[in-house]
Amino acid sequence: MLAEAVSPNEYTFANALRACNNGGIDFGFVKQIHARIIFHGVDSNPIALNPLIDLYAKMGLISSAKRVFDNLDCHSGNLSISNALVSLYARCGKTQEAYLVFNNMDTKDSISWNGLISGFSQSGHYEEALNVFNQMNKVEVEPSVFTFTSAVSAAGNLAEVKQGKLIQAMIFKRGFDSEIEISNALITMYAKCGSISDSKRKFLEMAEKNDVTWNAMITAYSQHGDGLQAVNHFENMKKSGSVPNHVTFIGVLTACSHVGLVNEGICYFESMKKEHGLVPKPEHYACVVDLLSRAGLLSRARKFVEEMPIKPDPMVWRTLLSSCIVHKNIELGELAAKNLLDLEPEDSASYVLLSNMYAVSRRWNYRDQTREMMKNRGVRKEPGRSWIEVMNKIHAFFVGDKLHPLADEIYEYLEELNNRAADIGYVQDHNSLLNETEMEQKDPTLYVHSEKLAVTFALLSLPDGIPIRVMKNLRVCSDCHNWIKFISRISNREIVVRDAYRFHHFENGNCSCKDFW
Repeated sequence: MLAEAVSPNEYTFANALRACNNGGIDFGFVKQIHARIIFHGVDSNPIALNPLIDLYAKMGLISSAKRVFDNLDCHSGNLSISNALVSLYARCGKTQEAYLVFNNMDTKDSISWNGLISGFSQSGHYEEALNVFNQMNKVEVEPSVFTFTSAVSAAGNLAEVKQGKLIQAMIFKRGFDSEIEISNALITMYAKCGSISDSKRKFLEMAEKNDVTWNAMITAYSQHGDGLQAVNHFENMKKSGSVPNHVTFIGVLTACSHVGLVNEGICYFESMKKEHGLVPKPEHYACVVDLLSRAGLLSRARKFVEEMPIKPDPMVWRTLLSSCIVHKNIELGELAAKNLLDLEPEDSASYVLLSNMYAVSRRWNYRDQTREMMKNRGVRKEPGRSWIEVMNKIHAFFVGDKLHPLADEIYEYLEELNNRAADIGYVQDHNSLLNETEMEQKDPTLYVHSEKLAVTFALLSLPDGIPIRVMKNLRVCSDCHNWIKFISRISNREIVVRDAYRFHHFENGNCSCKDFW
């Protein structure tokens, strides 16, 4: 005789959903369980719906999670469910909604605070993450390893090295300094703040290292232009027994590109599948295109793109277009631009790159047509912005900015710096993208890019011997790059600039990027 079928209850569904969480999230199966929950009438029971909200949160399905949450009985008193929703809103960047749920909670635990901090950090709201972290300390809620890791990550993304060091002091005080997750986050934080020496020191202090540790250090060296050290660390990583992954190869391929190790880079790329069983992703193909293009091997780069087993993505075409500007290869640049604009017609950077390629080649009509096309399509260029921290305050500058309280002093000192730089060979090139008529009509101050203003302000404000660290949201232009090289020489200062692509360490008239970025 067949056994009588047993109807599932809230515990059955909860266990099934937890099994989904442990074995990898299958959206279709989760939806099926949700439908069964409704069919069996337990769609207001916290036991069944708590793990469902958690799963929807991890999948980023904010509306689905919210509907489930609103259907619960007495959900305001259910701590775990409220924590899941707080985390969901924060990870989706819904700051007001996250705070609303958080502030309405009857009780809060460390998970509640961590949900806000980690969620805001993951969604790019780094200042909010640090604000919550500081508030958490004020109310004396004990932070965990997870809390510190998220806070360190937020400080790194803001390039707040002072805040990062304060957090590290708290970590040391609580005895968490040997936790490998925190140490890995500190390596990355210092690298993002431009202090590669601190990253190296933390790396050497670690008694135990995992693949994330090695990846963090390889990436750090690569971003800071020390390709040989990145490659050496990659070889040491393999000797240590740690297994390289996709992140590792992005770091080592980028490193090879920065120092011109073309053959070595190609060998590393081919070893991904042959030796490590890793299928290259689009970003790895983009790294190879960059590797070949930087070396001036544009024909080889084009052939590589044409023979790719996957469809080239915008990153590949953007990389190729950028190199065509440097090498003034109009034909290939136009091909790359056409594909790029087809894939990302709303991205202003694509139009700017194409416009610049025509400008450096003195093809003004084509440059103007590109700008007109950009205007007709309603695409606006992101304004360049640079910022620097002085006396615990962030000072931001835009191109031709005269809103700073010390604007008069900044421009006066900038003129002095320009004259001193010219005396030792600096030739200004800020008009390379303008024709003769435009150069005659434009106000010269409109040419002053934000990084020049930030560096000048720093020289006026910071004591001698203190390194200058400037952050910029876009790629540093060739004139500003050349100018900062001369300024580092005449001021005898170390100047570190983090642009949208990498770090530039200027010292004694030289840059770590070897003038190719």
